[in-house]
Amino acid sequence: MSESEQEPSSSDASQEESLLDDAPPTVAPEVPRLAVILGAVGRSLITAGLVVFLFVAYQLWGTGIQERRAQNDLSSQFEDNLAVAAQRLEAVSQIPVTTTTQSPAPSDTTPDPSDDLSEVSAAPTTTSTLPGGYDPDLLALFFPENGDALARIEIPAIEVEKIVVRGVNVADLRKGPGHYPSTVLPGNAGNFAVAGHRTTYGAPFNRIDELMPGDEITVIGVQGEFTYRVLDPNAAYPGYEDQVDKFGPGHIIVKPSATWVLGDFGDNRITLTACHPKLSARQRIVVTAELVGDTVHIPTWAEQARSEALVAAATSPGLGADEDEAPSTTDQPVASQAVSTTIQRTFDVPPPPNADLDTGLNGERGAIPGAALWMLGAMFFWIGAGKVGQQRTTRTLGRVGYRLAGLLPALVFMWFSFEMIDRALPAY
Repeated sequence: MSESEQEPSSSDASQEESLLDDAPPTVAPEVPRLAVILGAVGRSLITAGLVVFLFVAYQLWGTGIQERRAQNDLSSQFEDNLAVAAQRLEAVSQIPVTTTTQSPAPSDTTPDPSDDLSEVSAAPTTTSTLPGGYDPDLLALFFPENGDALARIEIPAIEVEKIVVRGVNVADLRKGPGHYPSTVLPGNAGNFAVAGHRTTYGAPFNRIDELMPGDEITVIGVQGEFTYRVLDPNAAYPGYEDQVDKFGPGHIIVKPSATWVLGDFGDNRITLTACHPKLSARQRIVVTAELVGDTVHIPTWAEQARSEALVAAATSPGLGADEDEAPSTTDQPVASQAVSTTIQRTFDVPPPPNADLDTGLNGERGAIPGAALWMLGAMFFWIGAGKVGQQRTTRTLGRVGYRLAGLLPALVFMWFSFEMIDRALPAY
């Protein structure tokens, strides 16, 4: 075979290249529209799943971070309150009792000279008032603003040590256990009731179902330290069997409408309420403990100021079942109401009509628009960063860099969106 037959000529090679240049460009096969739609739906579902996963993580752990931060601030506030209260209460106790002596009214009849006038002159009437005058600083310690520190609760059996705030609204319970304002103060005669979460925001009452009769609950307030012992629920609620869904070893299960658990049962107790079962707001679990030792009471002027505040709350326009103050059930002026022999029971006002144990647990519908706006902001940064990356570079590493640049602001916006969503949903 000759050399010319073994190797193609240069003219043949150029002819072949010319034919390749003239060939029509390769066209990628058209992707079916259904495949495009299914791909978009799949990516959306994956993204939605990741968002839901992140939200669950936020509820279980993110809310705990917020609660711990709030508890640290409340603990410092409470220690300051105790120091101020000790000084104020000591000052009040040193104010002497005011005594007024009145002589009997003169008689219209002329006394008989033979009567013993010494007996008449020796019969003046004496009235006494309780010591202490109006002290706005001390009153603020007894009844702080909603969300402020009221007491410290310690339950060794379930390893709980938390600051109790005043109020049971959504914002209050995000800081820790909350005191129902319509019930009495710690250590006072009556029912001191506290609500708390079981799975979110620190879950202070997560293990409330483990409490047994005899377990101790210690409450430290501005008036002192008080010990309560868990009661057998059958002994705590005699006659309420038909209103209890279930009796447990140290608790009862009731419906959210069972406001009677917050009432006065003629003893001195603490009532703990929380959602039941966990991760659900379908029912309420209630634990009751009885005060060990003597009760305390607030000064008369504080009682009167509190009563006036309750009447003002009841008569102010626009107040209803969603307000933190329970309206008074009487239309009579405070001055005409009889002063209770047990001072603190004046504040044991029944819950307002249509109220239930869902206060602070139902969520705030007004938070939904804000949640949507924050989520749209997160989507803007995440999707926008991806689009910019596709336009600016063809390198995979470069596109990933743009995605990461948009991730941080997207997560920040998503955090605030989760916070608003959590406020809108029922809390557990």
